[in-house]
Amino acid sequence: MNKTDYLILTFLLIVILSTLSSDYLYESFWGNEGRFTGLFLYIWYITAYFCVSKLWKFKPWFLDLIILSGVIVCALGITDYFNMDLFKFKIGMLEEQKNIFVSTIGNINTYTSYIGMIIALSTVLFSSTKQWKKITFYYISMTIGFFAIIMGNSDNAYLSLGALFGFLPLFIFKNSNGVKRYLIILATFFSVMKVIGWINDSFKGTVMGIDSSYNLIISYMWFPVLLVAIWLIIGTWCLTDYYKKNKAIELGKKLQCVWLLFIFLIFLSIAYGVFDCTFSGNSEKYGNLASYLTFNDDWGTHRGYIWRNAMESYNSFSVFKKLVGFGPETFGILLLEKTAGNPYHQLFDSAHNEYLHLLITVGALGLLSYITFVFILVKHAIKKNINNISIIAVVFAIICYCAQASVNLSVPLVTPILWLLFGVLSAQTND
Repeated sequence: MNKTDYLILTFLLIVILSTLSSDYLYESFWGNEGRFTGLFLYIWYITAYFCVSKLWKFKPWFLDLIILSGVIVCALGITDYFNMDLFKFKIGMLEEQKNIFVSTIGNINTYTSYIGMIIALSTVLFSSTKQWKKITFYYISMTIGFFAIIMGNSDNAYLSLGALFGFLPLFIFKNSNGVKRYLIILATFFSVMKVIGWINDSFKGTVMGIDSSYNLIISYMWFPVLLVAIWLIIGTWCLTDYYKKNKAIELGKKLQCVWLLFIFLIFLSIAYGVFDCTFSGNSEKYGNLASYLTFNDDWGTHRGYIWRNAMESYNSFSVFKKLVGFGPETFGILLLEKTAGNPYHQLFDSAHNEYLHLLITVGALGLLSYITFVFILVKHAIKKNINNISIIAVVFAIICYCAQASVNLSVPLVTPILWLLFGVLSAQTND
């Protein structure tokens, strides 16, 4: 037993206490009034975690298998973007809902949360792998993943990608090869965006089309110039290294420190933009970005409305309920009466923010134990496996999931992958 084991058992005990003290014991156990993430499913998640963490030995080909299966899901999602509906599961579906369900996952939000983990695995492995066969496999998988996640048409995807592109240099900017691979990753992503733009123009009426943050990036006037410039730098760099037989130059930690400062400035800029738009009322000067920076009831497809009502409900709890929550997966029951007759004519059975959802359903203690578990697990994995790129790839898959979880929900179609990856990290750290 280690720290993470005790933390996850603490989380389970809190979930059990939350279930037993809930006014809706049956619903808390089965989760049938929400997305089925009740006590029953939590028990299986944690059982799976212990089975993997204590009984499994890490093998790199396991990640290749996860990526390969993910590529199949991506390919099916891409065909759905072309309205091919190979499984015919959209027959009889309401016309306005057809574009929000894709591949074998279903809803585009949970689909992109899964694809985000697949992209993280393939991208991180591509960034540091030295064998050409594996480089080719990871690059192709990464590229297909980029197509799939953009065509998924969900803004949640860009949180995963932001976490990946933002934190990856902290691990690979140790030498010049890491910088070169990072430029290739960026150039590939931007090229995929450009190709999708061409597809949308050439097959208008045949494809779904995209209404997301993609349009903000692709419409940037210098985008084509930037794309060509990056590829020219990469081409020149590769040719120079090939003919002069240059070896990778060790860069130490200087570039990583500069990049860390860059990340801090980006976060600071976003925080200022949110404050300026939301509290100072200066949204007009931010153009199309204003809708993302202004927090109100309409923000994030009504997430602002859900979050406001959820926090108002939480503030009305007794001290005990604030600590252990209303009961696992009872969010919909709690919010049903409060949001009845809402202007959006919707039923809200999830907070669309996993952390807020945990706060409401299993309380402050449940949320704190879960976040602490994830943080310590990731921290120990990085500390003990900093040079094991396979484990770092798993770390990034978890980071990408956790990033998009701030605007997404936990469902039994995707979250089991996350818990198995928790087990993988724990198993390798134990070794």
